[in-house]
Amino acid sequence: MKKIQTILILLLFVTGMIKVNGQAPAEIEKASKACKPVFLVAYNANGADADKALTIANEAKKTLKGSSVVIKMNTTDPANNDLITKYRLAGAPLPLILVLDKNSTVTGGLLLKEATSAKLVEMIPTPKTSELLKAINDGKSVYVVTYKESMNTHDKAMDNCAMACGKMENKSLTIKVDMDDKKEAKLLQTLKCDLTAKEPVTYVINKSGQVIGTHNGITDVNTLVASAKKAPASGCCPGGAPAGGCK
Repeated sequence: MKKIQTILILLLFVTGMIKVNGQAPAEIEKASKACKPVFLVAYNANGADADKALTIANEAKKTLKGSSVVIKMNTTDPANNDLITKYRLAGAPLPLILVLDKNSTVTGGLLLKEATSAKLVEMIPTPKTSELLKAINDGKSVYVVTYKESMNTHDKAMDNCAMACGKMENKSLTIKVDMDDKKEAKLLQTLKCDLTAKEPVTYVINKSGQVIGTHNGITDVNTLVASAKKAPASGCCPGGAPAGGCK
């Protein structure tokens, strides 16, 4: 009889009639490999209001027309302990909806009482912001070179930043942003970029996500390195949580 029961349980697992908890880590990894952002609904054992949070997350997913994923995570499931530590959810009020960009880096989060699908979608970073977030999450400073194709010096500005990265011993990264790229309008606005500039503008962002230097035109390599090493000041990150694996 016990053997028959074991077989039945195995069959139920295979057919999906019994759902296994603790799938969040695997699902997040799968979404990251597919370069899809995630709306992560974190809830506790009793699941109070989890369905409401899930509904809002699914509305956000619908707005993005299948280019995102909704994942539920039970914070009382031991299988999710690593994620709870990674996303600092211990003791957090629940349910909570976290937004993970396509590199699985957290870009924001909302309590149920604050959450709307529009607010969640707004937290999805632009492609270049995603690269920026990933670099900062990896403990690197970033050189953001903003330019227009008509600027014949933007290649030189990139070359100098590349040499500066070499002197930083792989502790920095260069990202180029076209001032005419409509997809990056939010990032350019956050950087307070002058879209009428006649020369490339390089923004130096430290590993804490703070803009600590702005340089117009071609900037000396040593100056770029010194800017990146400048002591952090009080302030906030670009994009609110300001990159990366997915392109």
